[in-house]
Amino acid sequence: MKTYDDVEGFIDYTNKEEWKNYVTNSVIPLWKTTWVINEYFEELKREFDNLYLSDVKEEDKPLLLGGIRPSSDEIYSRNSLAKFYLKFFGLRLKDIQSWILQQQHGETLTEISVEVKETEFIKLIKEIFNILDYALQYQTLVSDFKEPQFDYEELKRKPEKVKELIKEFYEALLNITLNHNYGTFFLCSINQISYKYMKAAYPRIDQALEFLQNEFGLIELEWNNPINPETQTFKDYTIYCFPEYNPKRPGKSFGGSICKLNELIWSRFSYSSKIKETLGMLFGKIPDLKEEFRESVKSQLPERYYSWIYFKGITAENSSMVEESGKTLMEMLDENMPWLFTSLIKIDYISDNAFGFTSFG
Repeated sequence: MKTYDDVEGFIDYTNKEEWKNYVTNSVIPLWKTTWVINEYFEELKREFDNLYLSDVKEEDKPLLLGGIRPSSDEIYSRNSLAKFYLKFFGLRLKDIQSWILQQQHGETLTEISVEVKETEFIKLIKEIFNILDYALQYQTLVSDFKEPQFDYEELKRKPEKVKELIKEFYEALLNITLNHNYGTFFLCSINQISYKYMKAAYPRIDQALEFLQNEFGLIELEWNNPINPETQTFKDYTIYCFPEYNPKRPGKSFGGSICKLNELIWSRFSYSSKIKETLGMLFGKIPDLKEEFRESVKSQLPERYYSWIYFKGITAENSSMVEESGKTLMEMLDENMPWLFTSLIKIDYISDNAFGFTSFG
């Protein structure tokens, strides 16, 4: 049977150096670009929010007025700089219609203020930065990273540099998703998965478990496992997860932060979101990453998954029969494992005799 150990280029999950490279080359670049973009937004807000247009320096006015056409039905031209700053950074005139009327009259009739509002793009930047900031705090593999330096005035004067920065962010974001990154795929795949399934996919997992627990925060999911703890079957159905995905007692970890990041990106890039519309201004069609991944693995998935699994308590000698299903608890968990392994569902509810599952991302 082919395993992920046989996949060419797959991360050597037992190798500490490979995980250092993952942090250095996948996590830190995205952390840096989100830090700079957020700081640039905050500087724009400090300088321009509630400022009168008449007080804006002449060299800065293109950020607010560049590409605006007072006599056109469409206010912004196709490559309008003002539209770019509005959509990405929320920088705009509070009352653009009054400014247009004043242009048509040829005189200043009233003072017009500038505002800077948090956009969906900036909200995403902040969310990603916060997740990765936590992630980096909960690992010890790489410690020699610093907040990057940037030149606010240079960025403000050179729109192409701002667009290049956003391009770096977009490329780093795509690079870290499980769609494109074997390290992220591995971490997401071992979250809320049984030891039996994990061992089948990753035969050398026993060599990595202690490292994954100590460095990335992997734990055993808390649930009322009715199987005799002295048996191999009990070990097989020990479910591993990261603390963020332990419904009874959530916590923080590096591995869980990466899973949360992938879940966030999948949710924001689904359907026709504002994020996709905004990024589409620079990059054209933006992919639905979750749907793309689902299509790539659908041939490996059972036809459906169980949204709920109810189980009865058992003695040491007997199997646990699921109420009204005619299947054992183990059989039903096994059928849900491919969906959990591919991060398309997650366990979001646990009681003494039930699991609840929902879509991931």
